[in-house]
Amino acid sequence: MTVACPSPEWPSGLLEQGPPQDPSILLRGEATIGSARFVVTAVRVNPIRYGPDFRPDQSTSIYANCNLSALLDSLSDLIEVSEASTLRLETGNYVIWMLPQSGGE
Repeated sequence: MTVACPSPEWPSGLLEQGPPQDPSILLRGEATIGSARFVVTAVRVNPIRYGPDFRPDQSTSIYANCNLSALLDSLSDLIEVSEASTLRLETGNYVIWMLPQSGGE
């Protein structure tokens, strides 16, 4: 038996949320399914090792407040991140996921 689901409303774009020196490493937006709102998060990943795609011309210390490695590690505990799970956007390859938006946001 199939249960009907409302059509999702995806954001037309994602906002850059990374550090000022590399804002496109972390993207966020909002999706809606029925009356439920979700946060869509995308992290730019290195297509060889599937870790954060830090810019080589920047110190890794600029990314300290973003916790990108921890985000991807948590995601990797749930799924295997591979080429099949990445999406190519104009600024690089991204792993994208969505979670329910908390009531306080």
